[in-house]
Amino acid sequence: MYYLTVQNHGVRRCKIEEAASACLRHSPYKVFAGVSCTCDRGVLFLRGRLSRFHHKQVAQEAVARVEGVTQVINEIQVAAWCA
Repeated sequence: MYYLTVQNHGVRRCKIEEAASACLRHSPYKVFAGVSCTCDRGVLFLRGRLSRFHHKQVAQEAVARVEGVTQVINEIQVAAWCA
């Protein structure tokens, strides 16, 4: 599991989840479609499966910049068989 801590701006949970999901949806990496984002008090959890560790890292970095995120807990599993 990887952690990344960033500054909090007091944004509501629902808005943080929406913004993080949109960030992944609009990424050039279409593999992020299966990644879910949930937030609890500024802590954003990423869950899902990806085929490459690099994609896991890119997803984490992308959502860490979302306003209101204080920490990212990346629970994305890397499995070579994922398409």
